[in-house]
Amino acid sequence: MKLASATGRIALLVLSGSATLSLIGAIAETANTGPGGMAPTVSRPMPPQPPSDNPTGSTPPAPDQTREPRPLEPGAASPQGEVERWLRALTYAVTALAGFAAAGLIVLLRIAAALSRIAAR
Repeated sequence: MKLASATGRIALLVLSGSATLSLIGAIAETANTGPGGMAPTVSRPMPPQPPSDNPTGSTPPAPDQTREPRPLEPGAASPQGEVERWLRALTYAVTALAGFAAAGLIVLLRIAAALSRIAAR
């Protein structure tokens, strides 16, 4: 009987942990999807130019100045990518629900076993 109790506890721990991680994954996936926000940008410092290469006589930019940030991807994200993100989020959510349901079933079975032991006395 002790082996079954230990197995039940371990199964409950594993199911609860995986369901919690799946729920966190679903939240993370939905947080990454938004109504178009700003595109990620990259800015690089401009390399300093030596004065001899500058025929106009203007001063070269300081090394700490940066160029204008440019978007990594032109335009908004593709609709196919958004659908894939939402499908991933739904998959995580369904996995979390299945894990919590299985953990609840184990708890109900343990309660039923305890009640049957009480009734057998």
